[in-house]
Amino acid sequence: MNHHNIRRMGAIGLCSLLSAMVLQGCNVDIIDPDKPVILEYDFAQGQQNWQAGFADYNAAQADIFELDSGVKTLPTGFTGTGYKVSGHNRSDDLFMFLKRRVTGLSPSTRYQARLKVSFLSPAGTDCFGIGGAPGESVYLHFGFADIEPKQVGYPLNVAKGNQSQDGANSKVQGNIAVKDLPCDGSKYQTKTLTSATSNSLQFTTQSDGSIWLFTGTDSGFEGKTTLYYQKIELELKPL
Repeated sequence: MNHHNIRRMGAIGLCSLLSAMVLQGCNVDIIDPDKPVILEYDFAQGQQNWQAGFADYNAAQADIFELDSGVKTLPTGFTGTGYKVSGHNRSDDLFMFLKRRVTGLSPSTRYQARLKVSFLSPAGTDCFGIGGAPGESVYLHFGFADIEPKQVGYPLNVAKGNQSQDGANSKVQGNIAVKDLPCDGSKYQTKTLTSATSNSLQFTTQSDGSIWLFTGTDSGFEGKTTLYYQKIELELKPL
């Protein structure tokens, strides 16, 4: 039995015991209702119940969008695995995201959530791209939902906003541009974005103490974007 399985089997007791501390890889989230908690997910450890999704594209023409996702080996120059999310933005508005249902929160309770996310990006700064820059015009959102976020028809079934604009359920955290990278997309570098007070989320949990959280990119760049998410950290604070 490996260490990961031990942690998974002991998730309820472990998460309760460490509810005011950092929890790594808990598959069942049991959280002290009176204390903030930080949940850490390192995709070098696998998928950890995160799922990829795509929206704002014509599903009947999915082939031309070159959609791809999953825990994959990191590109040249990096070791380990990350959660790859990739697509060609032929709709001028492709949304590519990761989502996870968090459980064990206090039922029907108001929370503040902050995101810290690290990902490999190939997009330099001040680069030219069709429709927009490959870095500055690809905006990373952080959002929540009472239902599973997914494409219904054409759009996402959650009010995520559009590109640089916040939505009722989502806040823009920044963009994927990385200083000193070449504009040809030939190299990757890690970028980390962290929620400030102004772009943190506030939500009320469901009656069963659950909430869906998601993060992803809404693109105005009409080319192909490929990111490798390395780590996601969630800070949840009851209000």
